[in-house]
Amino acid sequence: MAFRRILSSAVGRRSAIAAAAAGNAREASTAVAAGPGVLAPDAPPTRAPVMPYDRIAEAVNARLRRLEHPDPRFLRYANPVPTHADHTAILAAPETRVTTLPNGLRVATESSLAARTATVGVWIDAGSRYENEEAAGVAHFVEHMLFKGTGKRSAVQLEKEIEDMGGHLNAYTSREQTTYYAKVLDKDVSRAMEVLADILQNSNLDEDRIEREREVILREMEEVWPLMC
Repeated sequence: MAFRRILSSAVGRRSAIAAAAAGNAREASTAVAAGPGVLAPDAPPTRAPVMPYDRIAEAVNARLRRLEHPDPRFLRYANPVPTHADHTAILAAPETRVTTLPNGLRVATESSLAARTATVGVWIDAGSRYENEEAAGVAHFVEHMLFKGTGKRSAVQLEKEIEDMGGHLNAYTSREQTTYYAKVLDKDVSRAMEVLADILQNSNLDEDRIEREREVILREMEEVWPLMC
């Protein structure tokens, strides 16, 4: 019995030593098979080095993400996404053509086939900048006088003729020009031009009308002068 116990304990000790040796051999073979630069299964994973082009790609992706979800403060003033701009209205504007007549008169025209109304006018290079101290205000004064009647139309007839056409007759004076114009239907352009030609060439400048108009302009000056001081 004693001999059998001694033999079994010796066999168990030998088996344990063999098992330990076999385990060490397996670990060594795994390390050798993995080779240099390859991690063992139980080793913690290491992070791959970041290349420069990876950083660039990440920066580009970050910018694209900002475009998809822009800062709302930026959207108050602009849109980061390119949009189509419609310039049809600008491109559809009629071309301005300037024709010089033999007498030196320049005629500027813009034509639109879809329009049924027309504006005709005369722009005269005689504004306030061309006046000296003695003639200051003459351009504005003459503008008022030209609507007081002509040789064949009184002031009332002028107004009635334009209103019967459904048109509008007016004038204004600026530093550069004095302008007389009429807005009428396209079929009444010739009549409007005849009225403008009549008031520009055949206006009556009666002394009584001049004195009355002088009072009107002086009242206008009294209204404007406090605003200029």
